[in-house]
Amino acid sequence: MTTLEALNQILPGWTESRTGGLICNHAKNGAIIDQAVKSGEWFAVTDAGTLEGYATREDAVEAYIAANFKAA
Repeated sequence: MTTLEALNQILPGWTESRTGGLICNHAKNGAIIDQAVKSGEWFAVTDAGTLEGYATREDAVEAYIAANFKAA
């Protein structure tokens, strides 16, 4: 299962700009997950704030899911 498929199982509506690139979902609780040009780090921008400093897109996705969908 790809990262995009996994995200769509949690919250439908994710799209990808290109394979391995920016992903976004405009729904409530959605996000933009992208890579900073200068540092190369991945980040997620959500309604609740920004999560940043991840080495891979998958790390940023995991942080987004943990922050928005997993019970404390």
